[in-house]
Amino acid sequence: MVTRNRQIADAVAAGAPGEIVFFEPAAPVYALGRRAQEPAGQAAIAASLAVCAARQIAIVPVDRGGLGTLHAPGQIVAFLAVPCSRWQARQLCAELLHGIAELAGACGVDARRDLADDVGVWRAEGKLASLGLRLRADVAQHGVAINIAVDPRLANGLVLCGKPWIAFANLTEPGPPEPADLAGWSEQIAAQWRLRPRPSDAAEIR
Repeated sequence: MVTRNRQIADAVAAGAPGEIVFFEPAAPVYALGRRAQEPAGQAAIAASLAVCAARQIAIVPVDRGGLGTLHAPGQIVAFLAVPCSRWQARQLCAELLHGIAELAGACGVDARRDLADDVGVWRAEGKLASLGLRLRADVAQHGVAINIAVDPRLANGLVLCGKPWIAFANLTEPGPPEPADLAGWSEQIAAQWRLRPRPSDAAEIR
């Protein structure tokens, strides 16, 4: 799916309409951003890499920034490719996080967004959604991951997003929420950034 996202981004850079793709990972993956592929970054999450190896969780390098992020079944990942100049990037990030916080609120979950320190969407129990973008040739790609009902045991022992104090949280904690209107949220984001929703042709990050 990462490869497909890159192909779509290249097409958008050449003038094609922006697109957004939603999918649920078929198996656990620990995605390593560019910082995690450097010696210092690998040292910072060495324990996570060992845990992944012991649990046979796939480790996949990606070309966005950041360190390590867990993707797993029960999570909704939105990959986008949208024309976006450098001065628009913060606006795009803010709108993505705001939209997820609103989505959580509609499900009866009190959530807040953070665009400064611990970037993402949070509830009292921990991090509900992660954001990771790459800006290249005035196109923003990659996207967001929303934890709906991920097995929390998968995150035990992992340094999520490179920060050991981050706790993992689901939209369904402590019980089933109101149904999440993912279609409405995706339509809102797509309309705001003139994105064309595309059916997912893959169920995993690769």
